Amino acid sequence: MEHLVQLGTQHYRESISDRLLKLRDEENLPFQFVESRQGKHSFFNCHFQLEGGGSEESGTLTKIHQYYLANALAEIILNNWEPDYVKRMIRHKYSLKDGESEDVVSKAMERLNTVHGQGYRVHRKTHLVEQILSSLNSAQFFDVEGFLRFRANQYKEELDKVVSYAVDDYVLQKEYLEFIRLLKYFLDTQTPRLETLHVVINSFGNFHLYNEQGVKVTQEFLDDAPLDGQNSDFSYEDLLISSLIAAAPKQVVLHICFEGYTDTLQTIKQIFEDRVSYCTGCSFCEEL
Repeated sequence: MEHLVQLGTQHYRESISDRLLKLRDEENLPFQFVESRQGKHSFFNCHFQLEGGGSEESGTLTKIHQYYLANALAEIILNNWEPDYVKRMIRHKYSLKDGESEDVVSKAMERLNTVHGQGYRVHRKTHLVEQILSSLNSAQFFDVEGFLRFRANQYKEELDKVVSYAVDDYVLQKEYLEFIRLLKYFLDTQTPRLETLHVVINSFGNFHLYNEQGVKVTQEFLDDAPLDGQNSDFSYEDLLISSLIAAAPKQVVLHICFEGYTDTLQTIKQIFEDRVSYCTGCSFCEEL
């Protein structure tokens, strides 16, 4: 006894052929396949052998064979179709330059396969296998492109969300870098008002500024801050950055006893670059 499954594809002939050969020759799945072409389409007639047993055993073997086949097809979709789909969507849906598109594609694929870990890829593959099995259970013919066009909407919605996140991340990163560039430019136009500015952040997240003589100068530079502290979007951390730019010191020494403000401290380091250093212990630190 045997059961037949016919696969059709327009773009993934080589991938399907390679996977079928691997299933047959390396994983010893009991089947033979014959390839044929009709126009731009390739077809694979897969004849699975059902050795002995009654109808119940044959039904179990058929499900096992279908699972192996569905798993192979899901891998082909993830490895071949998915990257192409992500590239097409980014280029057609978003107004990005060529270099920007390539960066967003990289971010999206990283999010799909690295940032979320292998668990997210396994989730997508499991969902695909379930949908492919549903198709194989209802018909002996499976067309890869037809399945992706008409029956994989939920899977494509997941990809669309990831691409949207990648685009948003890219735009935010681009805006952030432009923000850093402008602040550095503004800083470079300032005349340094201090040789050294000590930035002390206590365990409550409150900051205080001191000059090289140990005199508190917080209010002086808060009053001169170039950014509008009355803006509702202006945070306490923004006020710290603005005060440092107003002071335009030649050196910034950070005395930190607070686990927060990670992004703000990173921004300060990007603006002031090698002018920033961390204190490892002094009279300021003892009072924190």
